[in-house]
Amino acid sequence: MNEGSLLRRTLVYIGTFVLGSLTFVGVMSLVLVSVAKAVLPPHGAEGSADAAEEADGEATTGTSKSALGRTSRSKRPRPPSPAERESAPSAD
Repeated sequence: MNEGSLLRRTLVYIGTFVLGSLTFVGVMSLVLVSVAKAVLPPHGAEGSADAAEEADGEATTGTSKSALGRTSRSKRPRPPSPAERESAPSAD
């Protein structure tokens, strides 16, 4: 590697460093992703398992939203619209 001009040797060293760095990052990424996939549960299974557990819990214990701290609000009767008032029979 001592042959050639200083510029050529410098470019060879830089190219070797860049290729080595990219190879290292690529291999480490594959290793970390493989380890993460082996350790963590699949993404879709977690959501469906939570939904199934929640449905089973509500079915067996009768849990509702009000039991979770939310109060159910009764709907107020809304006043009739002008069109409904005109078409309604009058009490007179």
